[in-house]
Amino acid sequence: MRTNIKTHSGNRIVVEFDGKEVGLVQSVRMNDNYGLEDASGIGDIHVQEHVPTKAVHSISVSTMVLMKKNLRDVGIAPQNGDDVLAGLVFDICTYSKDTGELLRKYVSCSYDSGDVDVSAHRITMASAQFKALDVVGTLI
Repeated sequence: MRTNIKTHSGNRIVVEFDGKEVGLVQSVRMNDNYGLEDASGIGDIHVQEHVPTKAVHSISVSTMVLMKKNLRDVGIAPQNGDDVLAGLVFDICTYSKDTGELLRKYVSCSYDSGDVDVSAHRITMASAQFKALDVVGTLI
């Protein structure tokens, strides 16, 4: 017998916020944007180079709201503007559940925005967006 696992799956990945697991995270979307700007000159329509101007790393999270271990209870999502002004930062990491190996780490993350969806006959959902100062890890 042999193992045939060649892809990463959400079933085999752990997401940690500031070293803590938050219950029932449904999705994490990680985006890296380097603000490429076209470099071309007068009299030539052809771009000669795409110059990176600013690295923007953003993370979007969707989670079911639990009675405990939700984003606010563990201090990841601020309660109000006063909490935001404290300037607290943290890391968001994804690990392989199989090996414990770090897949991707977003460094010095700040809460950017979020919302809560309360609907009839549905589990209450929350989403949050974060900005990171840097990113490491090449496995996803």
